[in-house]
Amino acid sequence: MPAIALIPREVDRAFLLIGGTCVLLLVGITVAMVVFVIRYRRGKARTTSQVEGHLWLEITWTVIPTLIVTWMFFVGYEGFGLMRRVPPDAMVVQVTGRQWSWSFHYPGAGIDSTEMVVPVDQTVKVELTAPPTDVTHSFYIPDFRVKEDVVPGRTTYLWFKAERTGTYDVFCSEFCGKDHSKMLSRMRVLAREDFARWLATEQGKRYQPLVFEAIANPNHETFGPAGINVDTSSLYLTYCASCHGVNGDGSGLPGEARDFTTPADWKRSPKVTDIYRILADGVPGTQMRSFPNLSPWEKVASAHYVRHFLKTDAPTDTREDYDALVKQYGLDKIQPPKPALPIDEAMRLLVEKKQAPASAAAP
Repeated sequence: MPAIALIPREVDRAFLLIGGTCVLLLVGITVAMVVFVIRYRRGKARTTSQVEGHLWLEITWTVIPTLIVTWMFFVGYEGFGLMRRVPPDAMVVQVTGRQWSWSFHYPGAGIDSTEMVVPVDQTVKVELTAPPTDVTHSFYIPDFRVKEDVVPGRTTYLWFKAERTGTYDVFCSEFCGKDHSKMLSRMRVLAREDFARWLATEQGKRYQPLVFEAIANPNHETFGPAGINVDTSSLYLTYCASCHGVNGDGSGLPGEARDFTTPADWKRSPKVTDIYRILADGVPGTQMRSFPNLSPWEKVASAHYVRHFLKTDAPTDTREDYDALVKQYGLDKIQPPKPALPIDEAMRLLVEKKQAPASAAAP
């Protein structure tokens, strides 16, 4: 495989070759037009001779432009083909675009960030998506000559490799509404040792011991941009809305999913600690599964979010409720991220689980 950092060079090469050719053609055609205007301007004669077609001239001005355009296509396609071939050792960063911000998720480490941070000399695959109810954006890093549309409800991708450390701008290059110009972020390229330290620090913040103040206060600073920057609305739409409905009324799965708007319909109480237990363990005998992929802080933040659907005052968690939860789940210690299973392995385990009862009952 050629040097991975060829993408910027291929884009620049295509731009210069095609742009230079267009400039030469423009100059040539303009000069010829001026010469013809002067040389063949109207004279004293009131009539002109009839000019018949010229077969070889017409063939020439058809074939030559066709060859030029075909050559331009292959010049551009060479770089495009390189952009579509992602090296197998690429590190994945999942990027979500929404009006009007970018968020970055590192699935291997289980952390989120408001800026993109990558190690130098590492191939990076950027998986791009937007919420189904959002609009189309376009993720653009000018210094690396990479740009790709971000389509609501779909996943697109691009990749690059940074050859030197530094800070680079990230833009949205697709007009996406009134604050399009403010949809800015940055990408920091760090030395590998510095990136490893940044990753460890972010994981430490995300999986740090849970404090009582986070149970009592939905606006605790750790939930915000200075902490883990958890997006509870996005979490709810991703994991809960398909069953419980966008408005928390259980309309996604009528008769099965809880209606969060009334306390009587909750399996446990609407306390944060009880919602945490359901997110951690699921509800046996129902379609409510557990969510081990969510960190303790995300579970608490999600619990606060679903409580806002209540049409009555939510019950208050006491220090005793918090102490019991901490003791039950060991939340006074750092909670390391759960390793993610590949999708094919997860599907295999699910099929085995579904088939187990039937196999046991067979003679």
